[in-house]
Amino acid sequence: MSTPSASDPRQPDFWRRRTGLIMPLLLLVTGIVLTVGTVTMEVPDNVASPGPQLFPTLIAVGCFVFAVLLAVDVWRRPEPARVATRAAAAENPAPAAPAAADDPDAADDPAATAAPEPLRVRSNRPAVLGLVGTVVAFIVLLLPLGWILAGAGLFWGVARTLGSRRTVFDIFLAIAISSGIQLAFSAGLGLNLPPGILEGVF
Repeated sequence: MSTPSASDPRQPDFWRRRTGLIMPLLLLVTGIVLTVGTVTMEVPDNVASPGPQLFPTLIAVGCFVFAVLLAVDVWRRPEPARVATRAAAAENPAPAAPAAADDPDAADDPAATAAPEPLRVRSNRPAVLGLVGTVVAFIVLLLPLGWILAGAGLFWGVARTLGSRRTVFDIFLAIAISSGIQLAFSAGLGLNLPPGILEGVF
C-alpha cells in the first residue's frame, strides 16, 4: 500500500501548509474585476491616446502575472508543518550552531547533529486587520476628502501598519506620492481624480 506524498492534496495538512494561496486568489480576483471594468469602460471619442484604459490594463496584467508566480511558488514550497510558538515568533532566535565540530562525542548523538526542524511563522493578525481597515477608510473617504488626502492617508496607514514609526517623514512622503499620482493622471492621461475638499485648488 503506497503512502501519500507531501504533495498529495489528500493529505490532512496539504491545504493548511498552503494558506499563502489566498494572496494569488485575491490578485486573480482583482485582475478579473479590473479587466471587466476596463473592457466595459465608456471612453469618449475625443480622448487622446493612450487613454484611460491603459493604466488599469497594466495593473490587471500585473495582477495575473504575479498571481501565477505566487501560486506556483506556494504550491512548490509549502510552509513547514509545525507552527512556531508566540514567544519563538516574537524573538525569532537564530538557529544554534552544530556542536559536532567542537565536541567529538556529539557526532554520535543524532539529536545533536540533526538540523532543527523549520517552524511556520504565525500570521500577524493585527497587521492584516490594520491593512484592511486602512483600505476601507480610504474607500469611504475618497470622495469626501479627495484623492490627494485620502491617498496620502492610505499610503501613511499602510506604512504605519507594516511597522514604520517615522510619522512626520511618512506623512510628507505619502502626500508626495499621492500628489505625484494626481499629476500623472491629470497631465499624462487627461483624467481628474476626485478633488474632494480641495476642489478648485487642484
